Amino acid sequence: MSDRQRSRSRSPDRGGAPQDSNGGGGGGGGGGGADEEVKLYVGNLSYDTNDDSLRSAFGRFGSVTDAFLPTDRETGRPRGFGFVTLSTRPSAERAISEMDGVELDGRTVRVNESRPKGDRGGGGGFGGGGGGGFNASGGADVKLYVGGLNYDTDETALRNLFEQHGPVSDCFLPTDRETGKARGFAFVTMTSADAEKAMGACDGIELDGRNLRVNESRPKRDSGGGGGGGYGGGGG
Repeated sequence: MSDRQRSRSRSPDRGGAPQDSNGGGGGGGGGGGADEEVKLYVGNLSYDTNDDSLRSAFGRFGSVTDAFLPTDRETGRPRGFGFVTLSTRPSAERAISEMDGVELDGRTVRVNESRPKGDRGGGGGFGGGGGGGFNASGGADVKLYVGGLNYDTDETALRNLFEQHGPVSDCFLPTDRETGKARGFAFVTMTSADAEKAMGACDGIELDGRNLRVNESRPKRDSGGGGGGGYGGGGG
């Protein structure tokens, strides 16, 4: 049984609430009632964190109706992020407020509301970029911009980090044309679903002593007035 099938089978009936194919559904829009269930995205998890410890950490804020840690389909290892569903919006909001940036099992976790793609235009969901929401073009693959790199970080280390969230079809670390030295940023290309997960899990994570900035790389014409997408230079 695949991890996605396991996620659906373990989740309680939500009365027909839409489920995002990436496991990011169920969050709904921000204006729902207090009694609605809310699914939270939890990123930068320790590989030692399991379902029980995740339930325990979030259970003090309210009733946890589901906790799910995706695993790599080939190795069976955790992928470094998870989803926790709380029974009410107030409890979910308290969890976000008190758990985002807190250390859990030795890692500083990131917590925000997981929302279906259609609700992410304003930067919700996995900490996504600006105008148009994540992958507004609907392409099969997405190029991610990775900033804040240590100059000693090489392609292998970067690939290893992102391949925890899915196959990497391209990894490019630009170098200075005169000195040949790394320029401190890179581009990583993955399928849309894996790229969105990787962006949420890796943005703010520490690699080789530096905290990375990860977002969707967009052509300059798309990143100028959109309110935060891309870091320029990220054109396809």
